[in-house]
Amino acid sequence: MASAIPAALRDEVEQDTGCVIAAERARGGGGASRQGAEVTLRAPSGTERRCYLAWDARAGEPARLDYFRREAAILAALSGPLRSAGVKVAGLIGAYPSHLALLSQFVAGNDRFAQAGDKAGLAREFVEQLAALHSLDARLPEFAVLGDANEAPAQRIRANLANWTRQNLASGPDPILQLALLWLSRNIPQDIGPAAVLHGDAGPGNFIFADDRIAALVDWELTHLGDPAEDLAQIWVRSLIQPFVPIRDIFASYEAATGRIVDVARVKFHRLYFQLSFSVSSAALASAPGSRLGASGTALMFGTMHRRVMVRALAELAGIALADPILPECDADWTDRTFAAALDDLKSSIVPLATDQLTAAQAKDLARLVKFWRRRASHGKDFDATELDEIKAVMRTAPDDLAGARAALAEAIAADAIDFAGALQLCHNRMVRETFVMAEAMGALATTWYDEAVD
Repeated sequence: MASAIPAALRDEVEQDTGCVIAAERARGGGGASRQGAEVTLRAPSGTERRCYLAWDARAGEPARLDYFRREAAILAALSGPLRSAGVKVAGLIGAYPSHLALLSQFVAGNDRFAQAGDKAGLAREFVEQLAALHSLDARLPEFAVLGDANEAPAQRIRANLANWTRQNLASGPDPILQLALLWLSRNIPQDIGPAAVLHGDAGPGNFIFADDRIAALVDWELTHLGDPAEDLAQIWVRSLIQPFVPIRDIFASYEAATGRIVDVARVKFHRLYFQLSFSVSSAALASAPGSRLGASGTALMFGTMHRRVMVRALAELAGIALADPILPECDADWTDRTFAAALDDLKSSIVPLATDQLTAAQAKDLARLVKFWRRRASHGKDFDATELDEIKAVMRTAPDDLAGARAALAEAIAADAIDFAGALQLCHNRMVRETFVMAEAMGALATTWYDEAVD
């Protein structure tokens, strides 16, 4: 069977380790663009060891190199000179920038939290791991690649928000993102301590466990220095998609591990900040000419969910009451039968015959698109006209096309030239309609929301 590992990477690994890759088995790479394989390295003496090799399809993108360097650095630190800190990671064996590839010791276990037996105990240990990470001295030379430890977290947040604002305004500005950026920039929490070492994407799915004990924290490409509340916020956001234990239990475990009271309002700030951290860049990439990013059924599903949650979170944070718009009844026309036939074929014939995981995933993604097209065909024209009318009612000089009107609204928000609550209501109306269009494809994500931090 042909190897999935790029030939040049295979040669580099074998030359670096002095071993040959005697066997391999494809495994998930972790992350949207990563590929991976469980490999067996065989030394000249015949000794073998199991390892894990992950590489990135985006190796040609210069911006990805910084993420790679940070992940390699923290794995090297936590599995090397700082191993006594007790933060469990897969031991780093080699790093290969040419393919953004990492070779590490193989860690056996499961990353599906739903299959854990003692969920409460496992979650508590995971939080204790984060607390141990946050207690490390960010000024150590091992963490130099993560950023300037003398830079205050608030200063870094302020710089990021300013950069994201410019980025969004330059690439198809979205009024929802601009509202979030504006509110966050006005409400940056005061620093309560120096920058800490953060995981950067903490939560269910990003740790491996065995026998209900943490075996390793994984997916460190977003690691950086900042406010520890960021990692707690990430758990809360990831729980929208991957159910975890109640967030109040997470906070209680963190308080027990650190002796510090969790500031819930601070964590709620970082929930929104974390969602923006990937939403702005994703929107910018999706707006590029010829880009397919954001055009898949899965991307539409998650993008709709995150925008809906951001609008609701903004209303909660700003203390603004929102009213749901009335959705018109639109009768399906003859084309509805074609969508129904396509969905039936996908469900009964195509998905069951998919012979590999990728093909099955692509077929399911196509089914989500068909469900989107179905409601978009029946409601899209009316929804677009309604949104355009709503924007022009408060901005009479807005362009007569929806994309232009949205951009004008976003620019007015950024310039603080429109009532915040009124703009938020417009965005809420939009998201109620967009969620309706995607609801059949989204399932539970159409209504998912954060669990309460207190009883």
